[in-house]
Amino acid sequence: MSHVKNLAALGSLLLLLAGCGAPSQQEPETNSHSQQSSSTTKRSRSSSSQAASSSKVSSSSASQAKTATFSHQQFTINHVTFKLTGEKITASATANRNLFVLYYTVTNHQAKEIVPADIWQAAVSATQNGKQLGTGNLAFTTSQTTDNNKLNRTVMPVKAGKSVTGLATFEPKTMQPVTVTFKDTNHQVVHVSRYPLN
Repeated sequence: MSHVKNLAALGSLLLLLAGCGAPSQQEPETNSHSQQSSSTTKRSRSSSSQAASSSKVSSSSASQAKTATFSHQQFTINHVTFKLTGEKITASATANRNLFVLYYTVTNHQAKEIVPADIWQAAVSATQNGKQLGTGNLAFTTSQTTDNNKLNRTVMPVKAGKSVTGLATFEPKTMQPVTVTFKDTNHQVVHVSRYPLN
């Protein structure tokens, strides 16, 4: 009888030891889970700090120094100067439409050749009543031959140190004033001009 009691006690002890052993085998699993969760937390904190630093970068980029200037009707961007020399309303190639034309002399201060129209179109835009205006085509008439030649020069390369006369066109929809906006290479507004059409 005492032999049976001893076996029962021994069995209980083995079960107890086996029960105690189970958590120690699972403990690394729990630790690895908490380590994973801890590393996930570290990663999300790192992401948060990266997001915070990138928001600092974007807020500082919003107030970064302008890369273009506008003074005395002269717009300078990327070492290229557009000196505005006049404006007028003229006939469009589209029937019953007019064009708003801005004349300029462009000077290339870069060490390589440039295409004036590429730089102008990336930096200068026009709106009327808050709506973006597209460019239009000049009519092919004898009276507009000079203007067509100036427009053609803006799409031809200009060598370093050289100047050409050119023009830009915008097609207004009404006779309301046209607002022309000049931006730098970071799309920050450098200058805004308003032109009445009447």
